[in-house]
Amino acid sequence: MRHFRWLAILTSAWLLLAGCHLTWVRPIRLEVRLTNDRNELLTVEGNTTLPDGALVEARLSQSDGRRWASGRGWVNKGHYYIVLEVNRCPGFKPLNLDVFFDPLLASASVQQAVGMRGEAMSGDLLVESHDRILVLKRTRVILTMSARDMAVRRLQLGDGDVNELQSYLVRHPNDPESLIGLGLAYLKHRPSQQHVHSDAYKLLQQGVLGKPASNALEMEGRLWIARLDEKAKREAEERERRKAPTYSSRFVSETQIRPGQALGAFQLGMGEQFLRLSFQLRPTQVKGQYSIDALPGLLLGFTEGGALVRASTTDTRYRTQEGIGPGSDVEELKRVLPSLSISFTAPEVKADGRAYRYATVELKGLNLYLEQSYDPNFPLPESTVKQVEVYLEAP
Repeated sequence: MRHFRWLAILTSAWLLLAGCHLTWVRPIRLEVRLTNDRNELLTVEGNTTLPDGALVEARLSQSDGRRWASGRGWVNKGHYYIVLEVNRCPGFKPLNLDVFFDPLLASASVQQAVGMRGEAMSGDLLVESHDRILVLKRTRVILTMSARDMAVRRLQLGDGDVNELQSYLVRHPNDPESLIGLGLAYLKHRPSQQHVHSDAYKLLQQGVLGKPASNALEMEGRLWIARLDEKAKREAEERERRKAPTYSSRFVSETQIRPGQALGAFQLGMGEQFLRLSFQLRPTQVKGQYSIDALPGLLLGFTEGGALVRASTTDTRYRTQEGIGPGSDVEELKRVLPSLSISFTAPEVKADGRAYRYATVELKGLNLYLEQSYDPNFPLPESTVKQVEVYLEAP
């Protein structure tokens, strides 16, 4: 025995010295396990003795050669994994699933293990084809579908009968896939159903309610729900925009100042989004404050939640019930408020050569910003209300 061992070693050494490369014959095994996910995805996997990195292909075809699906995967730690899309394959019809390995398509490292043309492989799965040896395992497959699955599939392909699925739902009213399938059929074949108040929308909501999307059908149902919700939102905004000319004209024409309540038609507490339907609000340097190009001198202040809490203007058309507003003389203000005490700031000379002083009169729900100006050489002051501000009082 020892004599034969040494003879084998010497023979191998002699062949190596002669420049020959030895490749041991590899017995080939290839398992095929199938998992059918609702006739949408077919998982093909199994263990194999093919070397790691070997490319394994799977093809699903009819006996006449028509190919329905194909995919490929690589061997890793003696296991391969392939997923085929079979949602277009016919049901209840025998198909051939060929899982094979072609050495001509393999990498150099794999060919070194199995031979350039597969000559270093052995086993029952070997087939000679075009001057090379393939590993081939053929399995007969029939994709079965329930009556419900068949009805949904036919509806998706456009050749189904809605009545089939309706009758199935009568017997199984809470089946989510049937609900979604019928809802999608309504949407695709009955355009009048494409709104949030339709039966189709209700069917989709009932089908996807409270559960994550687990397949393509449910994902399509959720996509349609989002699409119809967005459509309803746009239509609601468009209805509000149609009202906008009426609102905007009122904002321009109403000029009464109501302390703590409103500046013209700008009522305190009004929503920012509502005003954006009528005007383009331009942000100022102050956070939460906006101006409107169509109404010069107007400033609107909003809370973080979008509620109007301050509105000020320098427009001389705005007046209180007593006739006070921007441009009013301070003497008029004193006649309305005889006990009013005004304290102006120190004078400040500006580029026009005039001196300016400022004061603020704080009333309930109303601030008046006063300006006093005069020529330093002729100190005859002009004191007027420069700006009024209506604000929402704290409760």
